Amino acid sequence: MIDSQSHPDALDRPWDDLVISILSVNQYSLERTYGSLLALREQQVTDPLSLAQWSSQEIERRLRAAGCDRGEFMTRLFAERLSALGVLVRTKGIDECHKIIAGRDARAIEALLLPVKGIGPVVLRHFYSLRKICSSE
Repeated sequence: MIDSQSHPDALDRPWDDLVISILSVNQYSLERTYGSLLALREQQVTDPLSLAQWSSQEIERRLRAAGCDRGEFMTRLFAERLSALGVLVRTKGIDECHKIIAGRDARAIEALLLPVKGIGPVVLRHFYSLRKICSSE
């Protein structure tokens, strides 16, 4: 099992965990996606402030540069989902978003994230697994 404390940089990085969770769907396991984490960081795809500023086309370009190219349709879809996360950061503010996703309150996390396009039960289940949070179900 992969978790955010098992990689060499054991800092608490909830945005890494959230982006990895968003990308870990459609036959891509957490383990497989987690292998791209360093490249995603280098491309700043796990940086919420960058996501808030970039177009979905820029996010798509950076996903490809990070080695997360799953074909034209899927890569574009993931870029749109990450762009929607960026809209959340712009709308709610980085401080409020970070406070909630870095916390342990599953209900607050769900209230914040479920309205975001592309974030549903599978993404939340992965996120909770990486963060070692018990879901509110």
